[in-house]
Amino acid sequence: MFLKLRGILRAVVRLVVIATVTYLGVCALVAWKKEGIIFPLHGKERAAKQGALPGFETWWMKTPEGEVEAWWQPAEGASAERPAPAVMVFHGNGELIDDSRDFAQRWRALGAHVLLVEYRGYGRSAGEPTIAACKADAAAWFDKLAERAEVRRELIVAHGFSLGGVFAAELAGQRAVGGLVLECAPAGLVESARDRGIWLVLTREGFDAVKVLRALPAGVPVLITHGQNDYVVSQRHGQLLAAARPDARVVWGKGSHYPLAVTERPELLAELLAAAKVRAGLPAADKGLAQVAVNSAL
Repeated sequence: MFLKLRGILRAVVRLVVIATVTYLGVCALVAWKKEGIIFPLHGKERAAKQGALPGFETWWMKTPEGEVEAWWQPAEGASAERPAPAVMVFHGNGELIDDSRDFAQRWRALGAHVLLVEYRGYGRSAGEPTIAACKADAAAWFDKLAERAEVRRELIVAHGFSLGGVFAAELAGQRAVGGLVLECAPAGLVESARDRGIWLVLTREGFDAVKVLRALPAGVPVLITHGQNDYVVSQRHGQLLAAARPDARVVWGKGSHYPLAVTERPELLAELLAAAKVRAGLPAADKGLAQVAVNSAL
């Protein structure tokens, strides 16, 4: 009987060891291949067929891996004498800046400049996408915007959808943004890994939107939207982000994975921009620029 129990114990220990080693191997593999998991689709072939859409100007920025692209669309009526807010848009996974025209339309209707930011290795941009590279590029694009006379530095807003929410949030942790919009955004690398059963994240490089929101200066307006039936980035992430920023405007959509403020609730963007202006000591609405924007949309 004793020998039988000892044999069973050995078998159990062996199974535990095998399971532990296997799990650690999976965690190590995920850490090693995390860039391929986070950035699976780069849209190279599709992007090669076209350049900037009408109304946009192509900007290029040098990086250690080559040039990365962004599309710029200035606000109607803005100038050095009459600077306007600017919005940096970060698209979702599997998308390109080519797919963000609706974001630009919404913001320009509010009298803002728009910069659609591409990731390294995506579309026509050189290099390989990594978390660190995309974070660095976001900060560099911000600095380029802040240098322009027609841009109000204190009113540069970061707007990210899905994966783009990662880089919009990380930018807010690196630079003094005027506002932050996170739509269906992941709360962090650790939480995203846990969604897939990975509880041991074997990497130092990562992102943490929750940490950024907690450290963001008081008064910086934040808009968080999330689909109640999101099957890509679970609703739990939206709840974590909302809990990290109690004064944020949080809106839950009835659909799945989509930018609610762009597709259904553009007034939310207007509210955020107005709050950012008030915080900067400016009138909530610039009637002159607003009228120019309305006329251009007609």
